[in-house]
Amino acid sequence: DYMTDPVTHSVESDRVIDSAQEHRFIGVHHMDKAKVAAVIIGSHRRTLVFVRTKRGADRVARDLADEGVAVAKTHGDLRQDQREKSLARFTDGKVQALVATNVAARGLHIDDVDVVIHYDPPDDFKTFVHRSGRTARAGAEGLVVTLVEWDKTLEVEQLQRAAGLNTEIVKMYS
Repeated sequence: DYMTDPVTHSVESDRVIDSAQEHRFIGVHHMDKAKVAAVIIGSHRRTLVFVRTKRGADRVARDLADEGVAVAKTHGDLRQDQREKSLARFTDGKVQALVATNVAARGLHIDDVDVVIHYDPPDDFKTFVHRSGRTARAGAEGLVVTLVEWDKTLEVEQLQRAAGLNTEIVKMYS
């Protein structure tokens, strides 16, 4: 409306998933998820663990703590000061893992996240991309692990296709 002969430039990538992200898909029994996640967390410095629900965040944080993981949690039912304290403990390296709902998938920037674990695989592709994008930032490399229970295999394969990933789901037992 206000310009004479405007020109628009845009750049589109043919790749939605960052090439600095390494993706792994692990088939697990629901009773083994915490043990498998704890092993992954234990071999890295900073891991962000995503779950679907607030109650799930509470449960997973408790299960990981029972496995010996130094863990904090963040979700919408916590007071703002509790969320800030959890985030500070995670960014300061006082805890190895931060369990979060999808609220943390967007707009939350934490430097040097080594691993993102989709403890509960997301329901849609955009959430998968945003969660995964918490690692491999600013030129760094990162690992993205999706834990897949047997009844979620088809949904996860759909996520893989949408992301242009063709990665085998490897079964793992505790």
